[in-house]
Amino acid sequence: MKTILFHGPSGCGKDTQVELLENKYHFENIGTGEMFRKMYAQGNPDAIKARQYWLKGEFVPNELTYRMLEDWIKQFDQRKNWAFVSVIRDPGQIPLFEEVLANTNRKLDYFVHFVLSEEASIKRMSLRWVCPNCEMTYHEQYKKESVKGVCDKCGEQLVQREDDKPEKIRMRLMEYNKTIEPILEHFRQEGVLVEIDASPSIEDIHKELIKKLELQII
Repeated sequence: MKTILFHGPSGCGKDTQVELLENKYHFENIGTGEMFRKMYAQGNPDAIKARQYWLKGEFVPNELTYRMLEDWIKQFDQRKNWAFVSVIRDPGQIPLFEEVLANTNRKLDYFVHFVLSEEASIKRMSLRWVCPNCEMTYHEQYKKESVKGVCDKCGEQLVQREDDKPEKIRMRLMEYNKTIEPILEHFRQEGVLVEIDASPSIEDIHKELIKKLELQII
């Protein structure tokens, strides 16, 4: 089974691409964003601490993130392909991630990096809305709801996350740019780096992704 880590700036579309892999190629979607939100909703003490950071547009400290991740991955099927989303955000997390994989007897096959300009990132994220009930996401340009402001799945009123507002996005991008180069260099040296231009349409990005990962529909 393949193990792939997806990474890129806010608005690059990595979550959408992983959702497509879930549907077509039986991937398990393992993201820290969902981990933080769901564990917070469950009242997890570590998630409550983590929320203080992400509401300010800051990254959650490594030790806290990976303590949560160790528990979070236990729910996923080992027999399936795994897609990690933005699990590594600074070079200090690389050995922590490798330890997680080693503990589950997996190795990283690809590190996929989606490339997108800051201007495009802010524009895309400012148009994203989410359902507070079922967590379905919508986008005013790429994925519109049937009835404006209402979730197609459960009928709840859509909201914009606090960390999707332009000022918070800029803060996340500043943090992202501080750490991305050494991360890319590490995985380049490991021979697993794949870079994807995230500026075209969702369909075109997906075609390029499938081609580079050499995936076949199961």
